[in-house]
Amino acid sequence: MGLFIVEFNLKSPSRITIESGDVITDKGYSTVTVRNVEAESHDEAIKRARPKAEAFLDELCRLYEIKLEVGNGLTVEPQHSPATRHIRKYTIKTTLKGWHRKKIPRVLKEIEVKPSDAKTYYRKAAISEDPFDKFRNFYLAIENVASKIIATKGKGTYKELGLKELGLLKIALQECFASNERQLKEHTHVYGFENTGDIFLDVASFLYKKNRVQLSHSKASENKKIPFNPDDEWQVQVSLTLAELVAESLLSYEDTHLLS
Repeated sequence: MGLFIVEFNLKSPSRITIESGDVITDKGYSTVTVRNVEAESHDEAIKRARPKAEAFLDELCRLYEIKLEVGNGLTVEPQHSPATRHIRKYTIKTTLKGWHRKKIPRVLKEIEVKPSDAKTYYRKAAISEDPFDKFRNFYLAIENVASKIIATKGKGTYKELGLKELGLLKIALQECFASNERQLKEHTHVYGFENTGDIFLDVASFLYKKNRVQLSHSKASENKKIPFNPDDEWQVQVSLTLAELVAESLLSYEDTHLLS
């Protein structure tokens, strides 16, 4: 067993430097580096390093809206020094383009990584430019955390409880927004949203019935959202703000209450 360092190519340069930790990036470099990988061989090191790199990128996306993807190519070698940051020399490009809602720090000491499937769905949604694909992945992040909330209550899975998916979402929303209903209500001024007085059921119904079901099924006799239909695409687009809020809030809840 030895220590390896694995450097994965990224599809675009990093916009941030992470100074310390087993997984790091440097601003302007199109790489993410995984250090201190214990393995018997190069192949085993790569296999162990990839999930760490992906989980790290999930955290960057959730916390700072930094949208990075592992691309093609990588380099691996035995780790000779714990201070090593890069295996090969790259030309640094520091030009930044575009506008982002969150102010991204240039340097962070370290990112605490708490791997989560839900965060991976969230990053996929953040990267996608297609409204249908964005909503589906935001919803998958929501659904993933919602199922964990039910399980941690000690009541079994939602199927064992006889809950339909709508009930699963309602319970998760109640748990997550119990002390902050106002924030949820402020994001419900969306076309097609129906207010019955039960904010948690109303949001669950909007996300599930008005979007998730209509994006996932195409039976001729049922309501559905169709690609390249301007009205359908617009309706999904305007629902993304609420879907993103719920996804972000549930991921924060997951970090605080469900992940060690």
